[in-house]
Parts: sequence; structure tokens; C-alpha cells
Amino acid sequence: MIYDVYRVGKAISGFGDTEMDPMLLPDTPKNITNVIWLRFAKEGSEVNYKGVEVLDYNQDNPEKYLLRKASANGANYGPCAQLTEVDKTLVKKIAQWFKDAGTDTEDSEGALFFLGIYEYIIIHKDELVTEISTIMPKGKGVQNIICIKLDEQYPLDVDIVFDYYSKKIRRKIIGKDSHTGSCCLCGKKNVSLLPKVEVFKFYTTDKPGFINGGFSEENIWRNCPVCISCEPILREGKKYVLNNLQYKFFGHDYYLIPSSTCNEDMQELLVDKLEGIKNKSFSFKETANDEFSSLSGDIFEELAEEDDINSYRILFFKKDHAAERIILDIKDIFPSRFAALYAGKYVVDGIYEELVGEKFSFRYFRYYLSKTEPSSKTYDLDSDFLTLTQAIFMKETILLNTLLPHYMRNIRRAFLKDDHVYHTTLRAWIGIKYLQEIGCIHNNKGEASMDEKLEKILEPYDIGLDTKNTKIKKALVLTGALAQKVMNIQSEELNGSTPFFTRLKGLKLRSTDVKGLLSEAFEKMNAYNSYSNASRLIMENTMELIFESEPVWNLSTDEINFYIAGGMALSKKIYGGLKEEKVCQQQNEAK
Repeated sequence: MIYDVYRVGKAISGFGDTEMDPMLLPDTPKNITNVIWLRFAKEGSEVNYKGVEVLDYNQDNPEKYLLRKASANGANYGPCAQLTEVDKTLVKKIAQWFKDAGTDTEDSEGALFFLGIYEYIIIHKDELVTEISTIMPKGKGVQNIICIKLDEQYPLDVDIVFDYYSKKIRRKIIGKDSHTGSCCLCGKKNVSLLPKVEVFKFYTTDKPGFINGGFSEENIWRNCPVCISCEPILREGKKYVLNNLQYKFFGHDYYLIPSSTCNEDMQELLVDKLEGIKNKSFSFKETANDEFSSLSGDIFEELAEEDDINSYRILFFKKDHAAERIILDIKDIFPSRFAALYAGKYVVDGIYEELVGEKFSFRYFRYYLSKTEPSSKTYDLDSDFLTLTQAIFMKETILLNTLLPHYMRNIRRAFLKDDHVYHTTLRAWIGIKYLQEIGCIHNNKGEASMDEKLEKILEPYDIGLDTKNTKIKKALVLTGALAQKVMNIQSEELNGSTPFFTRLKGLKLRSTDVKGLLSEAFEKMNAYNSYSNASRLIMENTMELIFESEPVWNLSTDEINFYIAGGMALSKKIYGGLKEEKVCQQQNEAK
């Protein structure tokens, strides 16, 4: 992964355009609008304060400010900092820098110079805070930095300041002890190596696996030997990834990183494309309402249009205070796979959009794989969701039985509470259809003799009806359609009451219950004088399929009830497709 970040840095750094040592390059943020200057002048052996002024931030020469972040609670590498709380920034970032420089400088004249500014800021802190607070620009979109101007010169142009800035960076990066060897990035031999590489916050040296250099701090440079020349390139790559290639995915953070499988000639073109779509993310959503859909577009739709000249890695991570922990690393995802994911989406949208009134998205999986209990504050199914996500991107086989417990938990809950059971069931059904379309669930359709009209109606929704137990699964779908029809009839006849609801046993029916359910459905329809030609056709085909099936179904309770629930959700579609046949029969009888 470090090499992937290095390749990004190599494409975007442009170090050939600067005379400064790349290792020393300052940060160049794009969102800064103003600079609060604290002006000092050296007069003889004394340093005198000349006041505060506000100027526009110079986007053309941002390196002149020597803004480069270091410790969160200490001074930066240069006498410059982004302004947050005026008093804290002034003391911890600016004054502390001059104190550190004064105590760390061997030149006595230089030490007096640095400490003179430090003492002035500390003694006159309250007045400076008031002066800065009064003059500083405020408002939406305003971002200020505070910086020291010496004899009207930028920090970069003051030799003594730049020398300490340089010294501080080199001490941090190179350290006191030098090591020589081969760089794992550029391949050069007998070069000076960094004592430690810290690309991301999840890089550790105290966990199993990082053992090339043992667990000793002084030997960790052996784990990933990087030369001094490659450090600034790696740092720029890291900064670009952190600032531009970090996205949200249904409650999870991830980085999208171009893989090192791409050649160098294509790397710059690749980064240009990522730059153009860096504000987008992957969710299949097109509108904005909530976390699941508040996205401006879809990055992978763009990547799907590329040839397989590059691969990508998706790195999911979790922030824990200041640390970051990798929770999933998906490697070698090619554009052709992104294209397959979209092709599958367009297929299921074409079949189901009219039924559910919305387009497919990964929300169809996240809904079932987030929390076991909706009231819980813990997302205890995150690992299941990420495992499914990896399988989808890598085209790994997914067993239907690993999803059914999660689907049925939500479907039963919705069924018992009469809370969006139709959409809860169909979204699960659609999710499985999608997994079939992208090759994660195999659906080798088996033969099951039934009425041609019914076969045609069910064909688009033929999920999970594979060669194993094909007949009984289709029979269960038709059973669900009949059960829903009975409840619809009762609702009309009994002013909204549906006593047949209890016969479904909270969708925990077993094989013996199903046969009894069919008999009672037949009796109820006759009792209400509502046993239509369509119901007769469905009932006859259901009984025939059951009769032709093996006596022992070898289906779990979840499987049995999943197909019944699916039939209930598709009941209107099934009966709607048979309406024409019923009319034709009536016309033939009239003749």
C-alpha cells in the first residue's frame, strides 16, 4: 500500500518546479483566505513590535509562510499556524516556536533574537489577543493563518528562521541515527534511509507481522526502508489521498487508492480523473435525502468506463480518537468489475423499480446488516456488511443461507408490526437478484413443470429458485401469493380485519404447516365466494409442484418463510398477470 501512495505522490508532486529541497516543502492549503501578520523589526540588538496587519493569502507563493503542521498540541515546524482560538494559537503555536528555537539554537545572537520575540508575545499576550480578535476577518468561508513578519520579510526569506525550520524537519524525519541500504520505493542502493515511515495513523510497530526489524524502535526502519529522497514524494501522496480520496460508505470511512499495478505513463492521467470526481462517492444513489443518499454522484460509475489498465484498492478504516484502524482492505479491483456492478444494477432496476418506486442501492444490504436490534446503539453487524461488500467487489461466492437469517429477522419484525413489510421483503428479494446478476450467487435454473402463463410471470423474479429444490421453492412462492390474496379478501369483507394473519405463525411456518395453510386458504376463498380462476390456477400448480417434490424438502425454516414472504410481496403482480386469462375464460363461456 505504501508503494501505491508513493505512485500517487510521484504523479502529483511536481517537485521539479521548485528550488527548495522537497523534504522541506511547506503545506499549501487551498482554503486559506487571509494572513494575520505579527510584525517585528530588528533594531540593533533588540527586537521591536510593529503591530498587526491583515493581508490576503498569497496563493501563488504559499511556501513563503513556512506553514507546516507538526504536533497537534505543540508548535509547528515554522512560525505560522492556522488560526483557531486566538489565545491558544498565539501561545502554543507561535510563542512556543520561538521559545523552542531560542533554546535549541547554538548561536547566542540568534537565541536572543528568538527569545526576544517569545518574551514579548508572552508579556503582551492579552493586548495581542485583543488586537488580533478585533482586526481578524470573520464570517462564512473565512480561514485565517497567523504568521510572523520580520523586517517586512516572509519567514522563508529570513535565513535564521528558515535554518531552524529546516533543522526541525530534518531531525524529525531523518533522526539522529542514519541508516544506509536499498530503498523499497525507488530501488536505489546504498542511500540514506528514514528511521521510521508513518504514512497513515494505522502504521504500527508493536503488532505481530511487523517483525523484519523486531519490535525495537531503533530497528523499525528495516520493515519498510524508504530513502530520504522518496520521503517528500510519499508525504505528498499521503496528503493527496487524505485530502482528496477519502469517502463515506454507509457509515464507514474509506480511501480509494490507485493501485501500483498501473504503469507510470498512465498514473498522471489516473490522478487527473480522480481529481475531477473527488467529491463523489459510491452508493448507486442519485437523490439527496439522508446519509445513504446525500451524495453528489458516483465515482465508480466514472471508473467503470475505463479499460483495465489500472486496478484500485478500497481501504476501509475506523477512527479511534487520534488513531486509525484498518477494518477492511480490498485490493485489485478493476474497472471491468465496476462495470459489472453497474450492469447488474440496471438489470434489477428494470425489473423492480416499478414495484418499489425506487432504484437499487447498497442500502438494500445495509438495512439488514447494520443492527440486530433497531433500538441498539451498537452496529453489531458491521463486519457482516463489510464481508458482503468485499465479496461484491471481488466477485466471491456468497451463500444464500448466510443472508437469510438477517433478511428474515427484519421481514418477521416488519410482518408482526405491519410496518413496511412489502418493501422490507422486496428489498431483500432484489438484493439477492442483484447478487445473482453480478456473479456472487449462482442461479442455474432448474426445471419445474407449471402453467406457462405462471412461469412467464415468475421468470423475472426467479431468485434462489435454482436446481436444488426448484419445485418446492416455486410452490412456496405461489403459496405466499395465495395467503396474501386470502388476507386481501378478508380485509374487504371484514372491514380491515385479517384473521388469516395468525395462520402464518409470524412467518415461522414449517413444511407441515404449509400444506395445512393451502387447505385453509382454499376453504376461506370458497367461504367468501372469491375462489377465482386465477386462484384456482395458482392452487392447482402449487399442489402439483408439492406433489412432484421430494417428501423431505431439506429447507430451513428461514428458507421456507422467505419464499412465502416473497410470494406475498409479489401476489399483486402474479394476480395482475393472470387477469387477462380470467377475462378470456369469461368471454369463452359467454360464447
